[in-house]
Amino acid sequence: MKFLLSLFTLVTLTGSCNSAKETLVEQKEGMAQTRLSGTYNIKQLESKDIAPKNLTIAFNDSTNQVSGFSGCNTFFSNYTVKDNTLKFGPIATSKKYCGAEQNNLEQGFLKALNNVNAFTLENDNIILLNEKTEIFIATKSEASKPSKSDIVKENYKKFAVIYETLTRGSFEHIEISKNEIKISNDRNLEKTDTYNCNPEDWKMLKELLSDSVVENLDLLKAPTDKRLYDGAPHATLSVIKGDVIMMTPTFDHGAPPKEIESIVNKILSMTEIATKQ
Repeated sequence: MKFLLSLFTLVTLTGSCNSAKETLVEQKEGMAQTRLSGTYNIKQLESKDIAPKNLTIAFNDSTNQVSGFSGCNTFFSNYTVKDNTLKFGPIATSKKYCGAEQNNLEQGFLKALNNVNAFTLENDNIILLNEKTEIFIATKSEASKPSKSDIVKENYKKFAVIYETLTRGSFEHIEISKNEIKISNDRNLEKTDTYNCNPEDWKMLKELLSDSVVENLDLLKAPTDKRLYDGAPHATLSVIKGDVIMMTPTFDHGAPPKEIESIVNKILSMTEIATKQ
């Protein structure tokens, strides 16, 4: 009887340990899933210094979407992460034609990106790998690096709306929160102009951002595809609530999905009014 009791206790403890291990593994995987978000400036491609080329890659962990500037066009795809493995889905780009030097850079970049299957994070750097071979080294932009005190104070009460447009030669970032409107044409978001946000306009914008709309941003379909063929600006709409970011797939600037058309129009109207004050 004592033997059976001991055996039962051993099995129970073993099961508990296995369950704890499984939970720990799941937690680690969850951590890996949420630590890529942000925009990175690519400094090195294989052994070449390409920092002056201003190539970027931006991860959004809430939608598992990746996008950036590849030397001539903008690119976009999806990705999956498990532990330190990284897999990109099919990579699409806009269809703009550039000079030979830019085209060669882009072709090499996209070919290398398709070979990425792992990553490591070192402080503010991300290293994208093929097995153990370094392919890209990129640095997180300053705007993506909040301090610990900022996280503690602001992370769970932040509410903001971001509208971005992007082409090979232009970039605009509009971020609206309760008290201010931030506008930047700098891809690194280091140079930003700040304006006061009208309280009544902010109230109207929040009313447009119903939960049903925000929770389904990643499912919206772009009604037109000019950005893929004639270099029309790519646009995205993001909503930040606490530590959650929801973002639409890219769409043509000037032709948003009908579900967010009123939101985009309100953002652009508020921005125009603010910059004329």
